[in-house]
Amino acid sequence: MNLLALALIAAGTVDELAKAPKQSPSPSLEVSGFAGPSVVAGDPALPEATDSFRRVGIYGELGVAFRSRYFLDPFVCVGYGTLASGDTELPDGAWGEGGTLSQRLDAWLFSPGVTADFLRFRLRVGLGFAVVVQRFAFRGDESSTTQLPLAWQGGLGFNVLESRSFRLDVESRFVHAAGAEVSFGVLGVTARGDLVDFR
Repeated sequence: MNLLALALIAAGTVDELAKAPKQSPSPSLEVSGFAGPSVVAGDPALPEATDSFRRVGIYGELGVAFRSRYFLDPFVCVGYGTLASGDTELPDGAWGEGGTLSQRLDAWLFSPGVTADFLRFRLRVGLGFAVVVQRFAFRGDESSTTQLPLAWQGGLGFNVLESRSFRLDVESRFVHAAGAEVSFGVLGVTARGDLVDFR
């Protein structure tokens, strides 16, 4: 067999490989964990009387998703964040003797949604509801208020590590709870792994 014949065979093999359909990732049931520091938008109710106000907190989330062969992957997630806290010095007034009012803002997020992968980027959109809890402590008395507003979230992630059954993303999120007027952003890390592979 001469060199020309070998070249023709090699060219034909390359051509057949190019025409062969690409293998798409197999469907799987995926679990994920997301965590990172959060920053709340807005100011305290009485900024002139608030000595300490912490708008930086911690947010964490657990989720389950179905990774399909197609463009959109549905998910459902539950998240919790300790978002903000502060101390406000109240003067004497109609409520009686003044003192330090300690406040804390926490939130739960329950959200289904979809993600879409493009190259190494991942877009995320979700719509659900939040449980926004404000806690107050004043002169030894503690109280709290709870709101259940609709909430939406959006995110953009970048995949930095991927194997057959595990993925690691750097991701930014924005969450807005309408009605409670609570908005916060998160920059964190998402770890995703296949719980069941439908290969």
